Amino acid sequence: MKADPHHQRRLVDIADLDQRLAGLEHRRSRLPEQATLDGLKAERRAATESVARARIHLEDLDRALAKLRSDLDAVHRRRAADSDLLAAGGLSERQSTELDYELRSLARRQDALEGELGELTERYEAMEADVRHSGAMVTDFDARIGMAVTMRDNALAELEDAITTTIAERAREAETLPAELLDLYARSAADAGRGAAILNGGRCSACGMDLDRRAVSAFRSAAEDEVLTCPECGVIVVRTSNS
Repeated sequence: MKADPHHQRRLVDIADLDQRLAGLEHRRSRLPEQATLDGLKAERRAATESVARARIHLEDLDRALAKLRSDLDAVHRRRAADSDLLAAGGLSERQSTELDYELRSLARRQDALEGELGELTERYEAMEADVRHSGAMVTDFDARIGMAVTMRDNALAELEDAITTTIAERAREAETLPAELLDLYARSAADAGRGAAILNGGRCSACGMDLDRRAVSAFRSAAEDEVLTCPECGVIVVRTSNS
């Protein structure tokens, strides 16, 4: 196939633009700002789940505290009633003995309940503090996520602008090139990963391979408008004064 040497040289410019586009697309698919945002969202979900678990535990403790207080109130009422009966007198010795025994038992029960109530109250207050702390973390994550979204959107907008500019530049480079040459370039890009490259001395700048003397000699003796491909990687090789 034959093509104007200037057209062939422009294929290298198009290949450079395609490489730039590939780099921009790669960065867009792996945007560091997006990774940061995803990490913050994951941490926020974990903090939210922690708040939910803590609140459930807090509700359980609240019910346990209510039961303890109810039991303690019942003991207080029973002790008061027994004390009143004992103080009123008129009881047999057996009844007095039984009431005295019951009062001692109620006192021990009251001490035990008050001890449990104290421990449970401490746990409740600690859990309340955990809920407040986790809630504050969620609020902090919301603020950081808002900032991360802005940074992600700005980075994405810059990339989109760069991609749009590069696509337009590529279109300008390709618009006057023969369709047959562009088709060959597209096949070369699909097969070799790059559509065109400079032949620098005796080395293909696409695959970096030094060509043998016979290939180099054949390239140098070929007509200027002859479209040549690298025998190693198959990319279109464009000759310059350094070839």
